[in-house]
Formats: sequence, structure tokens, C-alpha cells
Amino acid sequence: MLLLWSVLALLLLLALLFLCWPWLRYRHQVASGAALLTQAQVDERLAENVRLFREHMAELETQKADGRIDEAQFNQLKLEQERALLEDEQALVRIQAKPQGNKSSWVFGGLAAVLILVALIAYDQLGNREDVRIQGLEQAKQQQIKEAMRTGQAADPAVTRDLVKALESRLVSEPENIQYWFILARNHMELNEFGKAAEVYKQVLARDKQSGMVLAETAQAIFLRDGNKVSDEVADLTREALALEPDNSMALGLAGIVAFNRNDYLDAIRHWQRAVKIMGMESAGALSLEAGIERARTMHLQKGGDAALLEETMTGKQISFSVVLGNGVQLSPDQWVYVYVRAWQGPKMPLAITRIKASDLPRQVTLTEAMSMTPSATLTSFPQLELVARVSQDGSATAKPGDWQGTLGPVELKSLPSNLEVRIDHQVAQ
Repeated sequence: MLLLWSVLALLLLLALLFLCWPWLRYRHQVASGAALLTQAQVDERLAENVRLFREHMAELETQKADGRIDEAQFNQLKLEQERALLEDEQALVRIQAKPQGNKSSWVFGGLAAVLILVALIAYDQLGNREDVRIQGLEQAKQQQIKEAMRTGQAADPAVTRDLVKALESRLVSEPENIQYWFILARNHMELNEFGKAAEVYKQVLARDKQSGMVLAETAQAIFLRDGNKVSDEVADLTREALALEPDNSMALGLAGIVAFNRNDYLDAIRHWQRAVKIMGMESAGALSLEAGIERARTMHLQKGGDAALLEETMTGKQISFSVVLGNGVQLSPDQWVYVYVRAWQGPKMPLAITRIKASDLPRQVTLTEAMSMTPSATLTSFPQLELVARVSQDGSATAKPGDWQGTLGPVELKSLPSNLEVRIDHQVAQ
């Protein structure tokens, strides 16, 4: 806020300087000239100039009579003397008139005051004063949140309520500002005003329904407004959100709730597992979802669900194969062996990965979708796969020239043989 007013003050100063520069220059000329001459002094100077003019003209007449200058030169010199006399007279008259400068000072001072007043009124009526206030409240709120985190105390909701009022007031005059609608909805959520939040989110959707995040947050607001009850509206909004953003963790969490509500516990587990992978195992949200997954697993078994199908759902698709050393390959027992699956044709990023010690070879390895690097790239993302086992020289997961490696592919999940084997028998090329 202080920065804004500083910039405004600087702009006003520049405008005043532009307006007053001719007057200031004029005042400077007066101050450095004969601005203090009295009328008598001016008359005396004029008389002296006339006397000098006549002397010069007499001298020119003498020079013409003696033949030192001709008629044309005489006329030219006479014209120059007359012009000089006239300019001196006008300069003295202007200087003598300067005592009226006090009046002009008041005029320019008045103009400056009017300019400032008009600028402030225009800013108040046409500018973004309310937007600046909203920005200031948002900054104050963020600062309060940081301080609350530092001290371990709860943040005072008063600033949030002030921000809500400011946003509501601004939206009366600017109802198409979708960003303000969205910020207002989130602040209602922070205040646990879920009914108001749901209505405001609908204002956002009325203007833009192509954001999976907004759809998911709207569904959450309605779900909480209705006392954690799943309605058709919540289910529809959640489905639309996932169609736009498949990796939206909030939408995935709601989709799991929707599935659990219709007793489809396996589908609930799938959605919640995907959400956990996106959020990270250490996040607070992931911990509650893990509890939900465990409850869904229990409910599935209590309802007489298939245990094998549950196990497959919990682990996802998987692929098992043996990793062996080729003849003549010498390794240190403590070297790491990275074992992973990647697309046969496509990105070389591992779809699932684990590591074992060289001393453990030969060994049977099982890779599952739970070992995927990202939720959007799993064992089922590609029709054909390649199995890789690579011995790292320095413990790094990045392949380097000279690393011993074995590969096998292409293989397909839908028709896996029972005796897959990856033999480490060649080195990574330079």
C-alpha cells in the first residue's frame, strides 16, 4: 500500500513539474535579471538607450557622408540599431511588469491544488482503490498465517471476515471478476461457511466450467454443507472434475467416498490409493486416506468380497521375474542393482522400480503398480513393456557407460509367461 501511494505521489510531482516548468523558468529569469527595477529606473534606462541610439545614428551619417559606407550599408546598419533599441525597450517593459508575479503564483498554486484534487477524486471513483484494499487484506492475512505457524497459535479469523466483506462489496460493482468469486469461495470455506461457499463456487462455474479444481472444490463444499452426505450433484461434479484433471487429489478423494457410499469398496481403494500417491505418503491428507483404505478393505471382506481380488486391488497389476548374472560378470557384493520396468516403446522413465544388493543375486523380483514413479505412468499405461536390471557403479540410479545391464522385452501383462528371466550380461555403451 505504501509503495502504491509513493508511486502516485511521484507521478503527481512529475505532472506538476511539467505544468509549472515554464513558470519556474520564468521566475528564474526574473530572479537573475532586473526584476526589481522601479518605474523611474526603467525610464532612465530607456532614455539612455535612446541617447546611445542617436549617437550611433550620427556616427553612421558621418561615415556615409565621408564615403566610408554606401547607402545600402547605411540602411542595413540603421535597421540593426533600430531593432536593438526596440528589443531593449520590450525587455525593460517586461521586467518592469514582473511585480505582478505574486498573482501568477497564486494562479499556479491553485492549478496545482486542483490537479491533485482531481487526480484523487478520479482515482477514488474510477481507479482500483477497492482492489488495493483487497490486496492489502490478503497480504495481512498471509502475514498473520505465517505468524500463527511460527507461534503455534490459531490465526484470528477477523482478517478473513474483513476480506470476505471487501470481496462481496467489490463484486457488487464488478460481478464478472471470476478470480474474486473464487477467492471469496475459498475464504468462506476457511470460515466453515460451507453453504455460502457452495453458492459462490456456483457463481464461478456459471462463468467457467472448464477447471477440474473448481469442480472438485464445489463438490467438496456441497458435501460438507450437506453434513458429509453424498448426493447426485456431488457425484456428478466429482466425475466431471476427474474427466478434466485425472490427478486431482481432492476429486480422487471424493470419488473414493462416492464409491464407498455405494458399497464399491474396491473402487474406493483404487481412488484413494491414487490420491495418496499424488499427495505423498507423509502428508496429513494421505494419513486419513490410508485409514479409509483400511476401512474399505475390512468392509470388503466383511461383506464376503473376494480376497484375491482385494489383494490384486491393493497391489495393483504386478509382474514377477528372476534376475541373474551372466557368465564372467564380476561384481562387488555391496553394489546396488536397480530393477525396473519401462515402456517398450515410449518414455524411458521407469514405470515401477526397486533395488537389491548384488550379493542377493540370483533373485526373484516382483514389481507392482504400487511401486510406480507417478500415478499417471504405471504398469498398465503401455501395452508392451521392457524389463531392466542394471548394476550401478556408484550407487546412482542414473545409467552410466560401463554399467553392467540386462534387458528383456517386449512383454505384455495380459499374456505373461511363468519363467521370465533378466540376465545381466552386457555393459552400457559409451
